Amino acid sequence: MNARFRNTALLWAIPATLVLAMMAASGCGGSGDDSGGRLRVVTSLELFADMVRNVAGERAEVSALLPSGADPHTYELAPARVVDVARADVAFINGLDLEGGLSDVIRENASGSVVELAEGLAIRPDGNPHLWLDAELATGYVERILLGLAAADPDGAATYAANAAAYADSLVALDGEMEAAVASIPAERRKLVTFHDAFPYLAEGYGLELVGVVATSPGQEPSARAISDLIRAIRDQGVPAVFTEPQFNADILESAADEAGVRVLDLLSDAFIDGVESYIELMRFNAAQLVEGLRAE
Repeated sequence: MNARFRNTALLWAIPATLVLAMMAASGCGGSGDDSGGRLRVVTSLELFADMVRNVAGERAEVSALLPSGADPHTYELAPARVVDVARADVAFINGLDLEGGLSDVIRENASGSVVELAEGLAIRPDGNPHLWLDAELATGYVERILLGLAAADPDGAATYAANAAAYADSLVALDGEMEAAVASIPAERRKLVTFHDAFPYLAEGYGLELVGVVATSPGQEPSARAISDLIRAIRDQGVPAVFTEPQFNADILESAADEAGVRVLDLLSDAFIDGVESYIELMRFNAAQLVEGLRAE
């Protein structure tokens, strides 16, 4: 088992106790929904919908409010999707201002509970919201999902707890894969330059040095001086490659990479692409890209 994780059984001991308390308070067991209805769940991003489906199984209908790759800071929900929020039993958002004004729309229209997935986790001082890019922190999201589903559907608590424990096991394995991938990169080449400021948790969790970022906030245009400094840092620190994200126009970073004479590859923060349709696949894609871009040929 990966040393970064607590024992998986202990990880779920506290949530399991809370789940049992919910069941007792409601007078319900874990035998299923006698009405035949399924829990209605919405999430802000498709990434989180995938996580929820792994915990909910067949007991819930789960949909993401934003299409994959949409900017949550600027995306405006269609009226029909606002109705979906109002009808949902539970809504899951990341919090930490990842969703921008969308979180206000969700809170103002939700009739069920709104659960912040990042609440209670070890957040960086700068408030960066992309905690899930460290698989260890992603288990905290699973914990929050379990509690949110069980509170809305106590009859399903035992099912949710079992699914969450199994999914947590898969994240333990994923974390080990990520560590092994980065460990295969020579230490002096474990340097990260990205377009979007989405990867500090990935860097901290897996021993990468974050050398530079083009856009530190949504819609920010870097100055010519900032780009010049970035090119100098790439050269001076021997950065082997830089990383863009498919949903962003990264012409500036690509030009900087061309001038510095280094490769350009993709990393994914929250957007799925062809062949990547789950959180675990997204992380494995990133591991492969890091190895391809940074490991000496």
